[in-house]
Amino acid sequence: MDFIIATDSTCDLTKEMLREHEVACRDMMYFVNDVAYGKSESNQLEFHEFYDAMRKGARTSTSMINEDDARTFLTELLGEGKDVLYLAFASALSGTYDNFKRVAEELNATNEHKVYVVDSKAASGGEGLFVTLVANKRASGASFEETCKYAEEVRDRVIHYFVVDDLKYLARGGRLSKGSAFFGNILNVKPVLHVDEIGRLVPVKKVIGRKKSLKALVDKMEERYNHESDTVYITHGDCYDDAKYVADEVTAKFGMPVKIIPLSYVIGSHSGPGTVALFFTGDTRTEE
Repeated sequence: MDFIIATDSTCDLTKEMLREHEVACRDMMYFVNDVAYGKSESNQLEFHEFYDAMRKGARTSTSMINEDDARTFLTELLGEGKDVLYLAFASALSGTYDNFKRVAEELNATNEHKVYVVDSKAASGGEGLFVTLVANKRASGASFEETCKYAEEVRDRVIHYFVVDDLKYLARGGRLSKGSAFFGNILNVKPVLHVDEIGRLVPVKKVIGRKKSLKALVDKMEERYNHESDTVYITHGDCYDDAKYVADEVTAKFGMPVKIIPLSYVIGSHSGPGTVALFFTGDTRTEE
């Protein structure tokens, strides 16, 4: 490829998918009971082990990619003698984008090849779908400049909807009041949440019961899907059967296959086990 596309592990694309699309990826750190993970590919918990720990009450937290790590990563990529397009985790949810932006400006002042940083305004499989679309643009023969421009445009057409099984995790991260989480869990309220055009998590609908909440994801796709891309991703927090139910519903309605991906530890730390999220393209992220 004439230039490099890179991102961070909050995109939730598997290692195989990253290799398939020739995308470089920087892992982000996460902590379980104050023990750090994510420093390397070998320094990871098993998927079920991580979510089982959360179910048993483990404390989980995450750490953004700092400027030193961003500098090291980008310097290594520039060492390949190519420009770099970095697609960053939503700035509304993390300081990672700001750190990469500052480091890129510093490196661009002294390097022949340049780094261009784009705020995905996305998370999880939404960021992953964004990365996939941009990588496909490059694969079509688009130049570095054309692909950078496309990335700035297409991100606003990547739609996210998700539901969680236990509201306490959103409350712990400040996304929901503790009182709302407590009574919501008692009443079995399952809000459908959306990532808006800025990258914030926004509740858009309340339903009663798990199955209705999963069905609501497909209903939202039926309302918003624009057929721009036939790539659809679902991520799940150790609840494959629920993800498969949503995937089957999407396939039945739209006649397309769906890729089910494990929800990464970084995103899962804040949404908890039982999270199911659906990602597709639409005309706009703005909720009517």
